[in-house]
Amino acid sequence: MKMSHRQFLFGSLQPLLFLIGMYFVVLVFSVFICSTIYKSINGNGKSVTKEAKAVSVASTGSSVTHSIN
Repeated sequence: MKMSHRQFLFGSLQPLLFLIGMYFVVLVFSVFICSTIYKSINGNGKSVTKEAKAVSVASTGSSVTHSIN
């Protein structure tokens, strides 16, 4: 069975089309990964400070109770 011109053209472009498709898939995933890393490094300062204040209040409260006893 002889291949038509269209089949031959697509067959020769198949590796190139695959690489272009993989490039866009990797590009999308890298954007998500880099944004996740950026958000985890910079984070939201308010949640960290609230948590640090809660820990400092809890630790000072326990030292006060120990000093009274």
